[in-house]
Amino acid sequence: MKTATHIALYQLAIALLFALVWGVGKNVESGLAALAGGGISALLTFYAGIVNFGRVSDDPKQRVMNFYRAEARKWALAVVLFGFSAKFMAENFAPLIVTFSATLTVYWFALLWKDDGR
Repeated sequence: MKTATHIALYQLAIALLFALVWGVGKNVESGLAALAGGGISALLTFYAGIVNFGRVSDDPKQRVMNFYRAEARKWALAVVLFGFSAKFMAENFAPLIVTFSATLTVYWFALLWKDDGR
């Protein structure tokens, strides 16, 4: 859970940086859309971390089933959040998607971290 929390926090940091850049470079609405995109990414990461690492089971079959259920729910949550975002931020959807995509790069670097989450 510690690593998932670190990933979500780094994603929020990227979201804040991109929101500032979009907000100053274009307009406030673009900055808010960028913040929403990064927020969606961090929320999905945190949700998956809670669900996957919150339940402890010694049965490998049960662990795998819990993982697949959590991923399916995470995808459903992503669809709902992006649906709302597309409806309410349609004019500024590019900053949302660009920031969401940028936050996913944190996963690449998480593979290089030590076991303590750094």
